Amino acid sequence: MRIYLSELVKVFCKKSTIGIFIFLAVLNGILLYVNENQSNENYTAAQYKTVFADLDGLDAQSAYEQISLRCQKLELIQMLSFGEDISDMLNEYPNIDGDELMSEYESKSYLVYTDDIFNEQQLMKDVLAEVESCANYTDYLESIDQTAAKMASISLFADEDSFSYKNIQKTPDDFIKLKGSMLEVAPSKGVEMATDFLATDLIGFLMIMTISVMILTREKELNQIILSRTTFKGRKNLGFSKLLVCFSAAFVAVILLYIVNFAVSYFTYGFGDLSRQIQSVYNFNDSNLRLSVLEFFLLFIASKLSVYLLFAGLIFLFSVIFDSAIKVYASLFIAIALEAVLYYTIPSASYLCLFKYINILAYANTSDIFSQYLNLNVFSFPINYIPVFIVSIFLLILIFSFISIFVFDKKGVIKSKSKRLNFASLNLFKGCSTNLFLQECYKIFIGGKAAFILIIFLAAVIVTYKPMSESFSSADEVYYKQYMLTLEGEYNQEKQEYINAEAQKFEDAQNAMYTQLESADEGIFVMMKYQEILAPQFAFEQVLSHAEYLQTTENGEFVYDSGYKLLMGDVSASNKDLTLALTAMAVLICSLTYVYSVEYQTGANVLLKTSKRGRKTTFFIKLLIGTLIIAVIFILTYAPYFYNVLSTYGTRQIDAPLCSLEAFENWSISIKQYLILISVGRFLALFLAMLIIYFLSSKLKSFISTFVAATAILIAPILLSLLGIDFFDYFLLNPLLIGNL
Repeated sequence: MRIYLSELVKVFCKKSTIGIFIFLAVLNGILLYVNENQSNENYTAAQYKTVFADLDGLDAQSAYEQISLRCQKLELIQMLSFGEDISDMLNEYPNIDGDELMSEYESKSYLVYTDDIFNEQQLMKDVLAEVESCANYTDYLESIDQTAAKMASISLFADEDSFSYKNIQKTPDDFIKLKGSMLEVAPSKGVEMATDFLATDLIGFLMIMTISVMILTREKELNQIILSRTTFKGRKNLGFSKLLVCFSAAFVAVILLYIVNFAVSYFTYGFGDLSRQIQSVYNFNDSNLRLSVLEFFLLFIASKLSVYLLFAGLIFLFSVIFDSAIKVYASLFIAIALEAVLYYTIPSASYLCLFKYINILAYANTSDIFSQYLNLNVFSFPINYIPVFIVSIFLLILIFSFISIFVFDKKGVIKSKSKRLNFASLNLFKGCSTNLFLQECYKIFIGGKAAFILIIFLAAVIVTYKPMSESFSSADEVYYKQYMLTLEGEYNQEKQEYINAEAQKFEDAQNAMYTQLESADEGIFVMMKYQEILAPQFAFEQVLSHAEYLQTTENGEFVYDSGYKLLMGDVSASNKDLTLALTAMAVLICSLTYVYSVEYQTGANVLLKTSKRGRKTTFFIKLLIGTLIIAVIFILTYAPYFYNVLSTYGTRQIDAPLCSLEAFENWSISIKQYLILISVGRFLALFLAMLIIYFLSSKLKSFISTFVAATAILIAPILLSLLGIDFFDYFLLNPLLIGNL
């Protein structure tokens, strides 16, 4: 216990640890709030809460009838706004008074919660879906029995020894305890918001990694672990105590993060009556657990804690096995990547499903474990996932803990360097030069293994390079390309006449088709006759719209821009700009973290500061070498993609004005100049990242601490942007890396 308390004080009484945990907890709350407010542009959380406040006290059926009636009224009012005749529709809705509806339309009193009919409709539809799931829950339970009986009679599922048949027979029995349930209407979004935010787990894992770094890897860097292991009770007890500290970090992470999550969710949406059945929460309608919302919260926190303990055990195991921080994080990355492959490729009903669900990614989706009814195919027997989750995670925590302590106890800490390849022992410059630049190159490229990292990166680029081929998702894109290549160049009267002729051709063809359809018995043959003529019409409409835009510019031109859009951060490029940025930043951190941290770690910085040319000159040389490394990383990251796109789509009209593209109507430079501009911006972002890494090294004075901090500051925002949190598109270096100015 004494050792544990000492280790606990060692990490948790540091100002840096407290500051990091508080910062990450606050960041988690900000991300949660921003993400929730960006997820729905049609209505606010306050408007959503107001609807449920108005439904308070109503049973599910009455609430459903009330919201359903409002949806019907809004549908008719929207038809009125488009000038349509609603007399036939009124016959279908006998509960709606026509005169009253017209009065609401004229006075706009139909807008109760929002200021726009579309937003009002969307709000009512979302609320209706939640209310309807509560009102029709009895029918849903009955449908389970009916579906099971129907599927059992189908020959495909009739084999009594198959997993499908046994699963069908088991499902009604698992839901029988829920029959007779009366669900209460209450807002669902608060419960879902508090328990289903992926970024919270990423931040939680980062907290655990921070403690693991301080408690074990940092001591390995400073060779303090050698002394600790040789003291009284310095092996098993020490390893067990350090493991308990990592578990304590998991506990603190869960408490801090989910206090924030529950507080933000409560004030954003509220939770409703905590004693109501969990099935009243929209996403939990398929659950077979008879729990209240409060009981689910307690079960969720306990389960999430077990997931964090598992991750703490996993990272502690890797930290014990590997002496190098790079090896620890590389092995962790590979393990999670393999888990992701298994999770996303194995079908749910497969006999391999245990590899899919006994998986840290499946565990991280803790809310889904309880919100979805799922049986696993275990040797053709359906076993409910929840007990499998509980047993498997408990066993994995025990196994990781036992192996970690055993390895910590048996593993040697002094190794013979002669038995392994050591780049630092090559002594390439020994007796050759005392030039400061060459010595720094040796230190960074050989001692810091930057050369090895860059060679590995080059090999990865060569192996993964795949020539691009121009692809079209529809025939409209082919026709659009044909039109744009035909019209390519400056907009003029001759091209406008061509556009007018095409427009007239489509109009004449449509008129002729409608005329023949009126007299034809088989309209399908008439439509097929004109299909080839009218096929390019949709693409032509895009060209026509672009021509109208070019009339508003001074020197805009027709440009086939599909290739250029891929390089400019357009939506058609998906997240390619972010994945390239993530790659470049990861290689940069691995290459440059060593540059300053090793000197502070070994105390060499004291000698450098007191020697001639030991400050400014050394810094500028490190800056120069770092810039050369950045240039290599930049070229290897972006040049293959630029070459691939430009060789596939061509460089036609690359000197055309940028305002030829509608997204850049106010820009006066050329397309080529813009591509150069965003490339310079990306290089500048990498240069700024280098300065951040150097600064962190000088402050943290540790390779592993700098590595973790640089990952949190430079990698995490890119990952969060990839997850679709729009706020991070404009955070720190991301605007420059994305390149969509």
